[in-house]
Amino acid sequence: MTTSPANAGKLKRKSAVRARASADSTEMLLLTAQRLFAERGIDAVSLREIAREAGQLNNSALHYHFGSKDELIRAILVRGMQKIDALRKEYIERIVAMGRQGEVRAIAEAIVWPLASGLVNEQMSTYNRFFANAQIHPDIDLAAPRSEEADIGFRRTMELLEPLLPHLPSVVLRQRFLSGISFVIFSLADFERIKLRRDKSKRSFDLQRAIDNLVDMLCGALQAPVSEQVTQRLNENNLRVDQKIA
Repeated sequence: MTTSPANAGKLKRKSAVRARASADSTEMLLLTAQRLFAERGIDAVSLREIAREAGQLNNSALHYHFGSKDELIRAILVRGMQKIDALRKEYIERIVAMGRQGEVRAIAEAIVWPLASGLVNEQMSTYNRFFANAQIHPDIDLAAPRSEEADIGFRRTMELLEPLLPHLPSVVLRQRFLSGISFVIFSLADFERIKLRRDKSKRSFDLQRAIDNLVDMLCGALQAPVSEQVTQRLNENNLRVDQKIA
């Protein structure tokens, strides 16, 4: 049986409406889950609670959209990583356009500010608290959801840092870089909590100053000289490697 052009148009419009409704439902579930995980912790929130808070009458909505709690967490992580990496790439492009790619502080800003953007973005305002909770969870592997496409800005900041810190062995720089990002995430999670409390009590919080100071601290951590203790450990490890090769 052949469908008339008019009926075909109606079916197409209905399909588009259903697709938009499904996308809106998915987005609401993601935002609600992110907020609840941030506020209460990963293990303290059930799928049933998330569905209820998101206004879903059907408790199986989360299973329909994501399949499981693990996949829901993965979807939140992927969504956040993609948004933050896009912001980081834009920030790096601005740094290069301004000729600041030779400044450690500029690279530190490119690490911090994309993560801090959630503090002024309603949809991402709980992301750092969620991410901090996910980071300390024993069963969540943060490397698993990270894709090549959502990792470009992250890797680019490391590439820009390396020639600016020639006094740091690569293993030391990598540890400082990764530890620095963790430090930033947990600090921003604290800022989210502080801002929430201050907003409720109508007290001011100088967020710009706090974030700029966070950049200062990250710069200090990245540029610090290598201690005698760390140098000694590096030399001992290199000696053991040389002995094995010989």
